[in-house]
Amino acid sequence: MFNLARSKNDTSVMLDLLRATAAQMVCVGHALSFFASNLRPTSLPYMQNVGVLLFFLISGFLITYTLVERSKAPNYSFGHFFIERFARIYSGLIPALVLIAIIDGAVVALTGDPTVLRFYTFKTMVANIFMLEGYQGVFPDIFQWSAFGSASPLWTLGIEWQIYLFVGALFFMARNLRSAPFLIPIAVFFGQTPIHFLFGAFQVDGVGKGLFALWLGGSLIYLALRSSTPNFTLGMIVGIGGIAGFVMTAHPGAEYNFKLYPFLAAVFFGLVAATQSTHLLASSKIERPIRFFADYSFSLYLVHHTIMYAFWTISSVRGMGAFAGSVIVSNIVAIVLANIGEKNHRKMAKSLTARMLSHDRDPVVASR
Repeated sequence: MFNLARSKNDTSVMLDLLRATAAQMVCVGHALSFFASNLRPTSLPYMQNVGVLLFFLISGFLITYTLVERSKAPNYSFGHFFIERFARIYSGLIPALVLIAIIDGAVVALTGDPTVLRFYTFKTMVANIFMLEGYQGVFPDIFQWSAFGSASPLWTLGIEWQIYLFVGALFFMARNLRSAPFLIPIAVFFGQTPIHFLFGAFQVDGVGKGLFALWLGGSLIYLALRSSTPNFTLGMIVGIGGIAGFVMTAHPGAEYNFKLYPFLAAVFFGLVAATQSTHLLASSKIERPIRFFADYSFSLYLVHHTIMYAFWTISSVRGMGAFAGSVIVSNIVAIVLANIGEKNHRKMAKSLTARMLSHDRDPVVASR
């Protein structure tokens, strides 16, 4: 049966590899756009957009796994889920926002860049702390904000956070109807953005279209696999077919397209199903470097664009040297930042749970 234990198969390590790969795709794709656009293959999709799509598939899969598996404990509640998600996101976000503020401040002081200056405000930073940069609800004049400064990738983080709270609220209401008075307001407010992203986009050109639909695709893949016996041969066939279909169908700049999502879902399904019966990645020589790159992938996603935009704005150097240098510097900075924040998310969650949920029980919404 389906299992994510590292001692049982390669699936958990593969998910780390996929997460690290998606982060590097976003980083390298943006570096190409900034410094070496002539090197980007004109017939292939933008890798930074594909990386974002992969993140949402992975997220849907893992969050559903977390909800289903951890709720087997009778006292696991919405409060526990919220603290875990809060710690995972904010342990990386807060250090990243501090660094972004410093770098953008230097850019504004040196160049007066109007693009950064427009969104480099205290109110915008506060709005980003409250995850309002991706809001697409019925109160746009109040809650709709842009990403802070040059950190444009933050728009997906706001969407992700609101999906967490919406799905979590629905899940725990279904589990315990007595929690409805507390969770209905959460579901109503935070559900506006996910519902928009079932079929809508973040921009008029289609960027972000259907991201919640893709997230739900990842969720359905988990639910399908946990109730069946994954088959290596079937997984390989489905995965290879998904890759072929995506490559033949995708066009540069049109990655946010419902026609492509089934192919990406097929690739993801194939990888998960196939690795359920393999141990090729179990060696510490392979697993350790994969985990190393995965452990700072979130920080890399958050700060790389700001670092590259600063290079691009302050310096006129372009080409392979600037491209490689920006990728290397972004990775080094993300590694340092992750050691400050992201890698400590479990400690943060444990501390918050101990302080806020005494005796491992949510005083507001008990899941029993």
